[in-house]
Amino acid sequence: MVEFALIIPLLALLLFGIIQYGFILAAHLSLRNASAVGARHGVLSSPKKTISQIEDATRSAVGPMLPADNIVAVTVNTNVTVGSLTGATSVQIQYNLPLILPFVVPGKTASGSLTLSGTTIMR
Repeated sequence: MVEFALIIPLLALLLFGIIQYGFILAAHLSLRNASAVGARHGVLSSPKKTISQIEDATRSAVGPMLPADNIVAVTVNTNVTVGSLTGATSVQIQYNLPLILPFVVPGKTASGSLTLSGTTIMR
């Protein structure tokens, strides 16, 4: 019983840390996907889409994993140079992810959030 009582807090911390980092990874992948959807929306449309239309497509692609209320910024640039080619579209999204267990993320305190971002450049 004594050994179990000494080991269970460490095992619980390890388990909750794995769960929290799983949520962070899933949110990061959702943001990368949303930025790719926005960039693709801006590049593949036959009538050229406006920046606000690309931002709306990016914001709507965040769900259902993440609520769109925590989006900090969506930045769209439609004239990016990649190598020697110009005219690419860049979409960056920033998101404040509220942490369920902030004490397992280094540098975060109670009621903390983590700012994540995703960027895609397409031509």
